Amino acid sequence: MKNLLKSLLVIAICAMPMLAMAQPESCKVKVAGSKATIKDFAKAYCSQCDEGSFEREALAAIIKGSKKTVVDIKNGFMKYSTKQGGITETLEMCFWNCKNKNEKLIAVNRVSEGGGLDESFLEFYRYNVKTKVMKHIEPPFDDEPQPIDMVDLSVAGDDEINQVKSARNEDMNKYMPIFKLPRYGKNITMRMADRNAIHPALQRETSLIWNGSTFSVDR
Repeated sequence: MKNLLKSLLVIAICAMPMLAMAQPESCKVKVAGSKATIKDFAKAYCSQCDEGSFEREALAAIIKGSKKTVVDIKNGFMKYSTKQGGITETLEMCFWNCKNKNEKLIAVNRVSEGGGLDESFLEFYRYNVKTKVMKHIEPPFDDEPQPIDMVDLSVAGDDEINQVKSARNEDMNKYMPIFKLPRYGKNITMRMADRNAIHPALQRETSLIWNGSTFSVDR
């Protein structure tokens, strides 16, 4: 499954074309105080998205102070979530301070849950403290997440392991990672898109561990 991450992004783009079209390549951040906060990053990102998009809906909720939003300035985390027709749509953002003190890494995660097959679209931006611009970047992963990373190898049998490893094309969708950004701590968690793709007892939630500049999978 070489270049799986790129495949994941292609699948996500095909599944959510309107989302993919809306992603800004760069955003100028208007800093309200002495330094940029997650609220500043969220406003900068969402304001660059298309009118009528879910991101613009999130922006309006942030400005209004809606109960559907969580804006945790202290911990650098934002979340907007709404449910309609049994589907829960979520936009979450957080950031990390890089070893290079002039930069911050910002993650944006769009999640759709409840439709039978959950979907997650994760992307990253690098913010320059001096220019106050956040630019879209390739995922800063030391190693690419694999579906097998979400299988508990200590209890799964050969049949289940081969089933996950050999999946291709559309069959792979149910094994794709659903990411969750951290409100507390520094690591991103991920689980399998279909909680019943293999028996739930054989699945596991794992982490993308932050080392100050990149992430590696906790295997």
